[in-house]
Amino acid sequence: MKTRVLKAFYALLGAFFLLASAALIIKSLIYNGGPSLLEYWELFTVDHAFFGYFWNSVFYSAAITAVSIAISLPLGFAFAKIRFKGSKALFYAYLLAALLPFQATLLPNYICLKSLNMLNTPLALTLPMMFSPLAVFLDRQFALSVPDELIDSARLETSSALRILRHAVWPHIKPGAAALAALIFCESWNTVEQALIFAMDNPGIYPLSVRLSDLPENVSGAGGATYMFPIFALFLILRKPLESPESGEIWGTK
Repeated sequence: MKTRVLKAFYALLGAFFLLASAALIIKSLIYNGGPSLLEYWELFTVDHAFFGYFWNSVFYSAAITAVSIAISLPLGFAFAKIRFKGSKALFYAYLLAALLPFQATLLPNYICLKSLNMLNTPLALTLPMMFSPLAVFLDRQFALSVPDELIDSARLETSSALRILRHAVWPHIKPGAAALAALIFCESWNTVEQALIFAMDNPGIYPLSVRLSDLPENVSGAGGATYMFPIFALFLILRKPLESPESGEIWGTK
């Protein structure tokens, strides 16, 4: 019963958010009162700068997601299953950092990037978001769902923590990692404030999320629909691990 209620709730929530997306897509397919792809034609053939900002967003979001997952997975596993001196204090420090609002870390990040001469470069738009305390916290919670007996059995075969993570832990936390990757990608895809502040003197490296509002009215619908395409594509790519049987253990729906 609990599982059915949760599935129904998620379905209704997803349908609610899809309404706005569906309305935008329908708007982009109507031109001068009739169905047409002319809006997409004008966007892709006239406004060539659109693709530059689009690929900027793809590069930034993919790099941030890949590095964040690569860093947070072993750290989360270490906090969950490896006992070492000061592990709890270090984890609580991570947790405190995850609770800080974006505005509280904006100035320190700006000062750090300026001292490293990274302002107005792609690194300024990616590096601060690659080290996410929230990602470490969530990966730790995912790793806690792995039975200790499984870890102990793996330790009989190897003493390498990375091999244990890869062969014993990863198959169990893959759905959680997929959900985390989608969350990080969406967050970095929609970033606006960081680009306006960290790259204010180099608008050519802006992501599409900053320039989307500058599109002409006659192609705004096609631009908005194209902007959403990578998010839908990512969902289709990650759909299989998100719906795997192991996901029920992580989300507590089994």
